[in-house]
Amino acid sequence: MEDKTVRTLLALRQDMDKELTRLRERIMEVEEFIRALDAVIGARSFATADTTVQAPTTARQHTGTATPTTPQITTAGEGFPRTIPIMSRDKKLLLATMEVHPDRIVILPAPDAMYDIKRGPFARFFMERILGGFQQEDRHAVETGLLEWDDAFSFDVSADDGVLKEVLIRNYHDEARVAEIERTLRWALEKIYVPR
Repeated sequence: MEDKTVRTLLALRQDMDKELTRLRERIMEVEEFIRALDAVIGARSFATADTTVQAPTTARQHTGTATPTTPQITTAGEGFPRTIPIMSRDKKLLLATMEVHPDRIVILPAPDAMYDIKRGPFARFFMERILGGFQQEDRHAVETGLLEWDDAFSFDVSADDGVLKEVLIRNYHDEARVAEIERTLRWALEKIYVPR
């Protein structure tokens, strides 16, 4: 009887250890999300006057520098499509490319990279909080009559056995969203990068 009680208590302790480890990992993940959000908020808060009126050009390669933060509807005559390489923070590794068109963004992982779309930085932060947040904003605009459903932000993620193949974003509307997608995508992909 005593042995059974001890075994039960040991099993309970193992379960509690596992739960404690899971909670610690979650805390670290949430702290990383907060740091990434702080970076986005900081970058958007300190945009200078000249960057807020600068129009996008095909010659400009985005490297994490400030981009327009005021809503700006894009058209085919403003240098589209353009390709933005998503580089690692140290600029040594290509993580993905963003092809920006007037009405959509196509994100393609680098050929030598593998990304598990179920991992937290990509699934819970980039897809749910960032892309999902834009989707919620536009859904609210539709509900209040400011936007038509056909013009609302939407996205699709294509994967093969959980490995990212492509992200298609429709109706991004302005350069502020392009900039935020670029920054947060870089952060998420760096966290889950695995070489092929």
